[in-house]
Amino acid sequence: MADAGGQPPQTLPLGFPEIEALVKSLYDPGHAKRIAETEATLRILQRSPQGWEMGDALLNSSDEQVRFFGALTFTIKLNADSAALGEDDSRQLLIKLLHHLVSHPASSVATRKLCSTLAQYFCKPISVWTQCVKSLAASFIQQQPILDDQLQSQPSTWDIFSQVSDAQLKILLEFAMNLADETKRISNAPKQVLFVRTPHNRMLTNVESIEALLQVSFNRGFKHLSTPTEDPDYDQSFQLGESICLAALKCFVGWVFYAQHDFKAVPENLKYLRSVTELALTCLEYHIEDAMELTADILENYPNFFEERHQKLLWSAITSQWGMDILQNLDAETVSLARIIVAYGSILLELRDKSFFKDPSNSHYQEVMSIHHELLKYPKPVGEEDEVAPVVLDFWATYITTVAELVNDHIEESSLEATPQEPPAWIASAKTHVFLAVSELLQKVIFPPQEILKSWDTEAKKTLKVFRIDVQDIIPEAYPLLRDELVDRFVDFTLQALEAKNWSELEAGLLSLKCLSESIGDGSDPRLIRLFEQPLFTTVSSDPTVPAFTGRTAVEAIEAFDKFFVRHPQFLPQVLTFLLGALSRPSLAHVAAKSFASLCAECRTSLTGELASFFQMYEQFISYPTAEEFTKSRVMEGIAAIVQAQDSEDARHTGLQQLFQYLANDAMQAINVMKETNDIEQGQVLALSTLKCLAGIGKSQQIPESESIDLTTSTIKAPPSQYWTHGTGKDIQNQIINFTNYLTHAFPDKADIMEAACNVLRAGFKESIPGPFVLPPAAGVDFITKTNLQTPRLPYVLETACCWITCHKSASLLNSPEYEEQARRLLHYVIGIMQALQHPRTDPEVAVGCIEFIDKFFNTMTLSLAPEEHARILRSEPAEILQGIFNFSIECVKAPEVLPKRAAAQLWKYIFETNSHPESPFHDIIQSIVDHFGPAATFALIYNVCGEVDSSSLENITVPLRKLIQADRRSRTFVTNALAENPLILRVKEMPGTEDDVRKFIDGLMRNARAAMAFKETVKTFWSRCKQWQMQLAPQTMHPGHRFAHGIHAGNGFQHSF
Repeated sequence: MADAGGQPPQTLPLGFPEIEALVKSLYDPGHAKRIAETEATLRILQRSPQGWEMGDALLNSSDEQVRFFGALTFTIKLNADSAALGEDDSRQLLIKLLHHLVSHPASSVATRKLCSTLAQYFCKPISVWTQCVKSLAASFIQQQPILDDQLQSQPSTWDIFSQVSDAQLKILLEFAMNLADETKRISNAPKQVLFVRTPHNRMLTNVESIEALLQVSFNRGFKHLSTPTEDPDYDQSFQLGESICLAALKCFVGWVFYAQHDFKAVPENLKYLRSVTELALTCLEYHIEDAMELTADILENYPNFFEERHQKLLWSAITSQWGMDILQNLDAETVSLARIIVAYGSILLELRDKSFFKDPSNSHYQEVMSIHHELLKYPKPVGEEDEVAPVVLDFWATYITTVAELVNDHIEESSLEATPQEPPAWIASAKTHVFLAVSELLQKVIFPPQEILKSWDTEAKKTLKVFRIDVQDIIPEAYPLLRDELVDRFVDFTLQALEAKNWSELEAGLLSLKCLSESIGDGSDPRLIRLFEQPLFTTVSSDPTVPAFTGRTAVEAIEAFDKFFVRHPQFLPQVLTFLLGALSRPSLAHVAAKSFASLCAECRTSLTGELASFFQMYEQFISYPTAEEFTKSRVMEGIAAIVQAQDSEDARHTGLQQLFQYLANDAMQAINVMKETNDIEQGQVLALSTLKCLAGIGKSQQIPESESIDLTTSTIKAPPSQYWTHGTGKDIQNQIINFTNYLTHAFPDKADIMEAACNVLRAGFKESIPGPFVLPPAAGVDFITKTNLQTPRLPYVLETACCWITCHKSASLLNSPEYEEQARRLLHYVIGIMQALQHPRTDPEVAVGCIEFIDKFFNTMTLSLAPEEHARILRSEPAEILQGIFNFSIECVKAPEVLPKRAAAQLWKYIFETNSHPESPFHDIIQSIVDHFGPAATFALIYNVCGEVDSSSLENITVPLRKLIQADRRSRTFVTNALAENPLILRVKEMPGTEDDVRKFIDGLMRNARAAMAFKETVKTFWSRCKQWQMQLAPQTMHPGHRFAHGIHAGNGFQHSF
């Protein structure tokens, strides 16, 4: 017979013995170098029209690996070429596969692969197999393939399953499990019209057979497991019973999860699987491998499968002697049973009537809660030994969150009542459970002794770390329920640990308190005072036995409770002394520096009288080996905050002079290191440290938000202070400028140094009140305009220019007549960068920076209280300057790079939108821009709509196009001309329907300009059409990997020899 493709039969280039030898060589370590070549050869043979014959021949081999490869070959052919098979060919294929499976019923990799292949055949549209489970069982009994049309003459389903051997039964279960898994995989594919031969409908015809198969399998397995121990075949029977039950359980679970999705339309069919549930649960008490894991999988992912009677049966097993014995021994089985318990508890948590919470007298609920508490009481630490606590944590997280929600609902309902009501009894009971659970979790976050912790591997340490983070998320949820009771619990626990010098428990107590820092207010101060009035920090810093993790948490607690220390400055000496000591320890230095900066910023007004002591402390600190870039910058930032809080500008000036003296020493050291030792890398480190410290000082010199005055709205008439710009403090500003200029000049190619210098300048941009870092407008512009295309981190410099423009929008109110001149300088600088780039593709990041500056320049013109400066600048610019700006922006819109495109589209959105407001004082400028560049900008936008923009950026193009049409009556002409000149439209204009599509697009744009969603859909529809045109015009190329395949005659080569 000719193959299904109508081609004459072809022969394989190799004989079957040679092919078999190739397959065997894959598993021969002596041929490792030739494996890739052999695999390529076999792959070609598998995919050839004669692959069917090859698979059949290989399955006849006595070698298991060769038989596996034969089954694999059938799988490949099924997935690649089965669609061309006719019904007769499909029937022959099924007969051949059944023959091979029936002939080799022993469990092996080849047999399992053949089961998978048969399951895939069942799911293919060409399948002629419906009652597959009964058919396969009958084939085993008759020792020959029995297809659907022969089943009427066979015994009943139950009788057939009762007759199959144990080995055949396990193969049937393997096949049935594969059947569920394979059909589930394809169930999410796009649904076609359902007809009789769809896999799902065929699966439904097998569900009764599956019920019978599972019933027979479990009962036979239990029979083997019940063999008396004195029986001489006990060991063999017991192992056989275990293997049958495990196979049946896996098959059962596979069908349950298949049914979860695909039985929704026919829920009555679940009864066939639910009838097996009790047998499946019996596997638990037989300690069948994976039984608890598989049961937990169902409970967690498909809890509704278990009916109430099954849930009761399951809980009865948990509370039986079997379950209690497992819970007493902390091992792998305990973890698996904990999963079942937590999944069961989660079902109760989700009860619609919330009776699990509101009926505390229910004895069953009490028992469930008690066991969940017990699961947190194993004495072993989480990480390497206790794996139960992380499992049960999910239950308690849900419980606490739900209780909090229910209590809030009750409070809201009570507030609407005329007479306040007493809280229901269940609330007190629930709060008790929450308090107990948090107390139990507090014990579980305790670090194990150091010697144990050091012996743990990375995975165990990670487990404990993740668990502690999760607990820290739960504790704030519990606070609204317990409030002072919870604070007292943590404070008492911490004090007891401090007295006992139990450093691990002390750390856990501080960690738990730290979790409450954002929740508690000054009402909890008396409770915190009980803790902090003790020599907590003195003890932690002075006792050498305190581990690093306790010190770290103590440092973090200081930062967390910085507002408490503002309210109670009497504790600051102890705290600051502790932080200084922590700064000297490598394991604590970073977190200590961070806490120091935060604490000083919050408590600055309480520390102003101690500034001299802080300078002494800093001089001590810089002698530590831990004094490096990060720690120095944060410590200086903290001291600078105290300087900022001084009561006079002279005092601030004196403090800054001292800080700048430290900086000057570092800067000179950086230069000397580079010059004297030629150690550029070390010089760079010192220079970067200097600038980061300077930026930190600048950040701290900013007026706190609580004290800031907005000069644009203030009624204060006094002129701004000239102290820092023209008075005594001018030397500070000169030093700031010198630091940035000198260090960037000394290290011109170091990107980090350039970025740090920009951050120094930015520190003063946001300030509205004169200060040491509020430099004259020219200072920032001088620095920026010295950069060029070769400057490292140029996009960050351009971003700094944007900050200058944005933050100086009210500069005219600051008596700064030079603002207009400096803004013009920046504009010319950015135009110069554009000209140097020539095209946005030269450096897309720099192009984005340029466009964003222009956008900010225009936007600031709108937002500024004195927009005339910007308008005057633009009116005075030569036409060629403006032409360069907007031509560059149009090139950005047309460029394929995403970020320049989006930035330029945003600029044009602003221009078109502003053009719709003729009352604007600078409308004449915007109108002139649209007159000159509107057609070109429209062409660029339409160019993108015509398939040149990706879907993620299409909306960025749509918005300015819509603004154009809303604002300009000439927009139809602009759009029509742009489409007429578009390269794609010119190429497809002769295609049928093109003219109509273009006309509908133009009409849709004009009609829907006022409706955002309709306009967006119009653009998207035309964009999709243009993408189709592009595909039609694309050259038809062939991947080189397909050339050999096209040299082979078409067809599947399925022969009658089967």
